[in-house]
Amino acid sequence: MTVGDGGIMGSTQRIEGLTWWRDEPSPPAPIGRRAARPSAAEGAEAWLAARSEGPMAPGSVLLHAPSWTFQAPGGGENQLVQTGRALEALGRPVRPFAMWRDRLPEARALHLFGMSREGLELARVARARRVPVVLSPICWFEARALSALAVGFRSRVIDVGKHALRRAWPTAPGWRRSLLGLADAILPNSRAEGEQLARLFGADRGKVTVVPNGVDPRFAQADPSAHREAHGQGDFVLYAGRIEPRKNVLGLIRGARWARLPLVIVGDPVPGHEAYAAACRREADASTLWLPRMDHDDPRLASAYAACRVFALPSWFETPGLAALEAGLAGRPVVVTPLGCTREYFGAMARYARPDRPLEIGRALAEAWEDGPDPGLAPHIRGHYLWADAARATAEVYDRL
Repeated sequence: MTVGDGGIMGSTQRIEGLTWWRDEPSPPAPIGRRAARPSAAEGAEAWLAARSEGPMAPGSVLLHAPSWTFQAPGGGENQLVQTGRALEALGRPVRPFAMWRDRLPEARALHLFGMSREGLELARVARARRVPVVLSPICWFEARALSALAVGFRSRVIDVGKHALRRAWPTAPGWRRSLLGLADAILPNSRAEGEQLARLFGADRGKVTVVPNGVDPRFAQADPSAHREAHGQGDFVLYAGRIEPRKNVLGLIRGARWARLPLVIVGDPVPGHEAYAAACRREADASTLWLPRMDHDDPRLASAYAACRVFALPSWFETPGLAALEAGLAGRPVVVTPLGCTREYFGAMARYARPDRPLEIGRALAEAWEDGPDPGLAPHIRGHYLWADAARATAEVYDRL
């Protein structure tokens, strides 16, 4: 089974015979033409460092992600940080969980971001201490991705078979089912994600409250000048994310090449997928510019969104892809995968292209290039998908508990 989008981890791993794709950009790795990185740790890292210092204030909500995840921060980690910041703005005390000093009985609640065995064990301790457990699963299971991305025929048969078994027998034992059962509240990012958890794992629908992903409103005022001064004035298609098969960067490169459109790729290879990244580089032509991963708070990322003519994310699935929301808020036309919960967020205001159809990707890019952004997309995102909205919905769940 495939888990991802914004998911809290950064490589591919085998769990109970299932394939788990972790959904965020990887640490720096060399690929193509590079730009300099900022030297100072700012933004999310600074917030995490400041909030983790000193003793925990009694009554704080502890925010937990698996212990290794912030070594390669991405979408899921960004969801944790931005939710925490927005909750603070509402006057709610929160704290990134520091296992060496924080004690669960002193917390108001434990909020897990992402599904992991580590989170399962912590949830068991919290329940034993009568501390409420909130779970943001940040996951998606896509059979077509299993088949397309499996390594070898045997792996494909096993993974697709297990997915079929889970669909037929949602009450079958498993650590994910156990974790969902321990949670007092489950906060999927979409209705589709919540329904999928109920169908595959028998999750209690009465525990489910949809809390959509959010966007920082600053992307609405993004200025293209910094990107254009650094890399030229020409129009281009933009991709921002990690370089690995689930993100379908190779399919995007082929689609852009078919459409004869210049492409800018912002991201680094996921460790273990260096060969895939090298294949992408071989397929790309001279019109492709490779830039390293940029922190979410890096103004260069917002500038790249504002400067692009089209933003593309034709992955094997997205839920819905924070980068696509950010680019949409910046006023750019968006081409995304139809797999996952993208239609729930973008409706008819984005163009969709299946990941296994490079020509379809190319046509969608060309149409978005010519037609420009849907005038309703940015107002729609601004009206429904800001982090302040996500924080208010989350705070309401805390209050009910």
